[in-house]
Amino acid sequence: MSAIRTSKCARGGSANDAMGRSGNRAALPPRANEQRQGQPDCDLHRGQTAKRQEVVIAGFTAPRRTRPFFGALALAVREKNGWRYIGHVGTGFSHKTLEEMHAKLMKLKAAKSPFPAKVKDEAVTTWVKPSLVAEVKFTEWTTKGEMRHPVYLGLRSDKRAEDVTREREKPSHDKKTSPSSVE
Repeated sequence: MSAIRTSKCARGGSANDAMGRSGNRAALPPRANEQRQGQPDCDLHRGQTAKRQEVVIAGFTAPRRTRPFFGALALAVREKNGWRYIGHVGTGFSHKTLEEMHAKLMKLKAAKSPFPAKVKDEAVTTWVKPSLVAEVKFTEWTTKGEMRHPVYLGLRSDKRAEDVTREREKPSHDKKTSPSSVE
């Protein structure tokens, strides 16, 4: 049986890209130039390769146990003329990121939910004006249109909240990226 060796901050490349596009499982690191505000520049993908999605922060839940500032962020995307709830993200934050994000969110507090229907944890959610755009990685979309296992990657300052919609996967027909061509 062969072992897979990894370093603390290994760098990946085209093989990881090909595995991700084909939907196969991988244990490869991300590209070296991938870094988001508030996050270290390397982590390993384990299990199924992660999908990415730009999201709009619509609120935050109260913190639990010993965690300071907030528990999770309520996430949305633009759909038609309104906001669609797509889940909560509660992981991927450093202590510093939690503190900085909380300060930004407190300035954006809103009186009511931006969603047309009730959402999970609504009773313990503080709503904010949907204006901050973040990026998350996740494993898949559920049948209800919510993200499974989302992880916060960082804020995006290059996108307007109104322009964030659900990204659809594009089938890859590039021969170079098919699983059989990856060595």
